[in-house]
Amino acid sequence: MDQHQTPLVDALAAVERRPVTGFGAPGHSAGKAMPTGMRRLLGKRVFQADVLTPKGLDDRTEGLLALQRAHELAADAWSADFCRFVTGGSTQSLHTILAAVARPGDTILIAANAHKAERNYALAAGLDLVPLPAAVDTEWDIEHGPTPATVAAALEAHPAAKAVLVVSPSYYGVSLDIAALAAVAHAHGVPLLVDAAWGGAFAFSPRLPADALAQGADIAVYSLHKTMGALAQGSAILSRGDRVDRQRLWQAYEMFETTSPSIPILATLDATRHDHATGGEALWDRVLDLAASLRTKLTKIHGLRIFDRTNLPGDMDLDASTVLIDISAWGVSGYAVDDWLYKHHRISVGLSDGRHLLVILSLGSTNSDVRKLVRALRDLANRLAADPAILPAVGPLPAIASLDVEMAIDPSAALFGPVEQVGYEAAAGRIAAETIAPAPPGVPRLVPGQRISERHVRWLVANRDAGAFMLDPIDPTERTIRVVVEAAAAPVGTGTLARR
Repeated sequence: MDQHQTPLVDALAAVERRPVTGFGAPGHSAGKAMPTGMRRLLGKRVFQADVLTPKGLDDRTEGLLALQRAHELAADAWSADFCRFVTGGSTQSLHTILAAVARPGDTILIAANAHKAERNYALAAGLDLVPLPAAVDTEWDIEHGPTPATVAAALEAHPAAKAVLVVSPSYYGVSLDIAALAAVAHAHGVPLLVDAAWGGAFAFSPRLPADALAQGADIAVYSLHKTMGALAQGSAILSRGDRVDRQRLWQAYEMFETTSPSIPILATLDATRHDHATGGEALWDRVLDLAASLRTKLTKIHGLRIFDRTNLPGDMDLDASTVLIDISAWGVSGYAVDDWLYKHHRISVGLSDGRHLLVILSLGSTNSDVRKLVRALRDLANRLAADPAILPAVGPLPAIASLDVEMAIDPSAALFGPVEQVGYEAAAGRIAAETIAPAPPGVPRLVPGQRISERHVRWLVANRDAGAFMLDPIDPTERTIRVVVEAAAAPVGTGTLARR
C-alpha cells in the first residue's frame, strides 16, 4: 500500500475547508460556543477539528471509508492482518483484546509486572488471572518479565488457559524474547498477547528491539502517543494470524470504543503511522543518537549509575531511548530528586521510585532538553556534596523481589464483599480489597483477594515515607488500606493461587 496516504488527515483538512453546519453533537458547533477561557488557551482551531466521524469527517454511512482506509494502512505498516485505532489509551486496547480471547470464568496467564489495566478488566469481567512470575534483576531492583520456562510450566499447570499476556518492552525499556515466548504459547495451542505500549516504533528502526508482531506475537497493543508523536490516549491494536478470532476481536473493539471518537486523536494516529512508515528509521536515529549522548554525559556525574545492555540477560534486548538512572549512591530517594528537579529546574522525568529516575527520550526530545537535564543533575550533585541535608536521607528500601503473591480469596469477593479500613502497619496477614499500584509504572503490588504479608507492609510504609504516590481514592493520605472483613473471607479456588 502507498504509505504516503493519510486518509484521516486529508478528511479533517477537507472539513476545515468546507465546514459542516451541524444540528447535533458536539454542542460547541465547531467552536461557535467555547467554554470560558478556551479561546485564549487553546484557540478556535482545536474546536473546529473536534467533529464526529459521520456528517463531519465522513458522510452518514461512512461512505468515504476514511477510518477504514486508515486502519488498513496501519495494518500494512506493521505487517499485520488487522488494525484498529483506539482513542481511550492502551488501557482500553488491553480491555478489548482480553474480551476477544476470554469469557467470564476463563483463565489467562499474565505477567506479574503487567499494568493494572489488565487486573481491572479481569475483576469487571470475572476472569481468572494467573500471575506469571517476573524475572527480577536484584542488583537494579527492576522486573523484566516471565521467561519461556516460566510460561511453559504455567501452561502445563493450567492447560485450560485461553491466552498468555506479557509486557514487552517493560517501562524500563527491556524487551523480552518474544519469539521464544510465542513458540511456547503456540505449542500449547494458545495465543500470545503483548502489551507493547512503549514499543510501537520498534517496527520502523533496526536500532530498536525487534517488533512484537514480527517475532510471532498474535496481538500487540501500541501506545502511539507515548513516544511516537500522537495525541494523548492514541493507541492501536494490531493482530496477525488466525489464532485469535478476528471477527470476535472486531466485535470486542466495537463494544469498547466510543461511538464519538476524538477525531484529532485519530488524525494524529494516522499521521504518526505515515511518518514512521515513510521515514521512521531517520526519526529514531536522531533520538537514539541523543540518548547515547545523554548516557555519556550522565556517567560523568558523580554517584550516578546508568543501566545499559551489559546489565541484561542474554535473551533480552534494550530500547536505548529509555535511560534508567540509579541515584541510590546519593543517599536520597528518586522521589525526592524528581520533586527537586521539577521545583528548581521545571524538569519532569518519566518515572521515579525509591532509587531510580527514568528518562524517556522520544521524537519530541531535543539537544536543549538533554543539556538542561544534565545541568540540573550536575547542579544537584554539587549541592548534595556541599550539604547532604538539602534532601531527606533514605537508606536501602525493601526490594521488589521480596513481594510474594498469594491469592487468598476470589478477587471479586474481596472487591465487592464486606470491607474495612486498617492502617498499613496493621495490615499484615489481612486480605487486600483494593489495588495498590504506584503510578508510574502502574504495576499492582497488591490486588483484591491477595494476602498482605509483612514484606508488603514494609515495602508500602518505606516507599510511602520516601515519597511514593499511590493514588489511593479511598484514603488520599496513604495511611490505611481496604481489607476484607475477616469473617467474610473464604478460601480461594486452587486455580487462582500463585506465588512469585
